Amino acid sequence: MIRLSIILLFSWQIIFAQNKTVAYKKSTIQLGLFPGISTNGLNPGEYENLFSFNLFTGYGYSTRYFELNGLSGFNTASSSGIHISGIANFIGGNEMVGLTEKEKRKQIRNGYETNLTGFQLAGVLNYTGANTEGAQITVGVNNTQKYLIGAQIGGLFNYVGSFTMGTQLSLIGNYSKKSMSGVQLSLLLNTTQGSATGMQIGAYNHAGVINPTKGPNPSTNTAMQIGIINTTGDMGGWQIGVLNIGNRVAGTQIGIINIFKMPKPVDYKASPAFGLLNIGGSMNPRFYVSELYLTNYGLFTGKGLNSKVRSASRFVYSYNEIIYSTNYKQEREIKWGASYRFGIISFTKSQDPNVWRNYFSFSTELGHYNLNKKLDNQLRMRYAAHIELGSRLSRKMSSFYPFVAFSYNYMPDAIANTPKFLATTASNGKLWAGYSVGLMIH
Repeated sequence: MIRLSIILLFSWQIIFAQNKTVAYKKSTIQLGLFPGISTNGLNPGEYENLFSFNLFTGYGYSTRYFELNGLSGFNTASSSGIHISGIANFIGGNEMVGLTEKEKRKQIRNGYETNLTGFQLAGVLNYTGANTEGAQITVGVNNTQKYLIGAQIGGLFNYVGSFTMGTQLSLIGNYSKKSMSGVQLSLLLNTTQGSATGMQIGAYNHAGVINPTKGPNPSTNTAMQIGIINTTGDMGGWQIGVLNIGNRVAGTQIGIINIFKMPKPVDYKASPAFGLLNIGGSMNPRFYVSELYLTNYGLFTGKGLNSKVRSASRFVYSYNEIIYSTNYKQEREIKWGASYRFGIISFTKSQDPNVWRNYFSFSTELGHYNLNKKLDNQLRMRYAAHIELGSRLSRKMSSFYPFVAFSYNYMPDAIANTPKFLATTASNGKLWAGYSVGLMIH
């Protein structure tokens, strides 16, 4: 039975690879079992059918309105309407069979294509030899060799050999070679080698470039990638994931780790990066003492927002800082803590790196504090807002910035030995004013 099904499925390739120089006829309706046993006789490939119904496999030059096949359907030329098969639908594939090489080259020069304008529904495979304007739906694979305007919904994988304007939806992966304008959604993989506008949502997303909405060549549309790993070339949109990677990034990255390169000198501002670790901009260690902890160790990773703007009067960075804090005195109730800080820092601009600079910053902090030396199973939160001022030490020590900061803090579950300065209670928590004094290496 399996062997018979395979023979019936591909019998059009075995029997009816006739020369395409014959004149094609029109048939209002074709009724058949498989190629050769149908109302179109022994040469069904000579007929353009308005309607076609086949118990096993259907074969013809094209179908205009509706085709229904038990196993598969094959049309050698452009077709339209609705095509439904139990296993596979094909538009194009052996349209050049029977032609000489000279005839084939002439067909290509004349722009011969096998297009679908309509709808394909199959159990395993939908194939279009050139362009699809409409939809392909299967639990298996959809394949359009050139462009797609419409939708592909595949249980396994969707492929477009040129550009896509529309939607690709699958479980495993979506691929649009030259560009993607619309939505790619899968559990695993979405990719385009060219530009992307719209959205890519999956475990791994890749785009050749995500167009910027500002700058010398702004686009009215940009793209957002949402996944575990997002990668792109130049990026002017959004990346939201665990790991975000971009080349020259003027857009926004939100993740655990963001990797980027700064844009070339431009006349527009970049957008910030939000993450525990941002690689590509400045990375600065910080050491300081505060009212709550005797020692604090921070790693500041920043992204220039206007550092490449020639006319800017100050350098402005967004920065993310991960901080480990500890108290080595036993009488302190809080033993250690870990926190994350996001802020904006602004440096005095100078063309001479030896000229003193100062800075100020604003930031918010979210942290956990621990009452024991070892990590316990209780989450204790602290929230804070900071204002910070710093200045370069001297020309010979141009990388060192001593700073002083003022903060306002809140603990939802207050402990006994919280600082007392400007302290107030709020519900079960406590608010107080704090300070930090330290050194940043920039």
